[in-house]
Amino acid sequence: MPLISLLTRDAEVEGAVRRPLEARHIVARTGSWDRLLHLVRERPTTLVFLDEAALPVVGTVAAVAEIRRRFPSVGVVLVARPASDPYKLLHLGRAGVDRLILLRVDDLEREGGEGAAKALVHGTEALVTRAVSPYLPPRVLSAVRMALEGVQRRWTTGRLAEALALSRPHLSVCLKDAGLPSAGHLLVWSRLLHAGRWLTDPGRTAESVSRQLEYSSGAAFRRALRSYVGASPTEVTAYGGLAFVLDRFLVRCNLDSHRRDGRSVA
Repeated sequence: MPLISLLTRDAEVEGAVRRPLEARHIVARTGSWDRLLHLVRERPTTLVFLDEAALPVVGTVAAVAEIRRRFPSVGVVLVARPASDPYKLLHLGRAGVDRLILLRVDDLEREGGEGAAKALVHGTEALVTRAVSPYLPPRVLSAVRMALEGVQRRWTTGRLAEALALSRPHLSVCLKDAGLPSAGHLLVWSRLLHAGRWLTDPGRTAESVSRQLEYSSGAAFRRALRSYVGASPTEVTAYGGLAFVLDRFLVRCNLDSHRRDGRSVA
């Protein structure tokens, strides 16, 4: 369940976001710009909704550009007010802001779910799922996707099996038959795949990523990366972030053989 950080001081806007989204997403609201930046840095946020009326005095373009510069992995939905500049998208494009979803406040409840879905097509869950989907049966692919989404809720193997309507032994058999690691190891890989994406964000550090993933310490996080991926946080960033961690995962599952056959999972 992706975590959405919502910036608004308007109860009606909060309700219009929560009603269509809370069945599948976790929504954390704040009315403070600084608090929003803290949430994105310290919590496993994958998407932000920005109410234009709650943005800081630096202006919409500068604020949205800051989010994109500091946290490029995070999807952005901008909630425009009636008096919004009609050329705002042009200004944002000139400022280098891409992959932005713009919704009018009056359309928010009706179109918020679709807007979130569009923003999340560039999220870690979607990128990894698309990469492995040609090589896994549907139920196993669902296990990978749910393990990635379960990072925000710290799912156990039992909870993952329950979400898939399987017993834990049956889940282990399904994963093993597809060449994947055990459910427990898959959950660890899911955390590290998110880490690979977040470590390349300029607004995060290895320590903040370890806290987002709820490791007991930065040292424990670095040990997990070294054990599974064979690299330190600095090396993961230098080698390409998510692409590098995903490559290590594919090798572990022997899915890299498809690339050796001339096919790509990118």
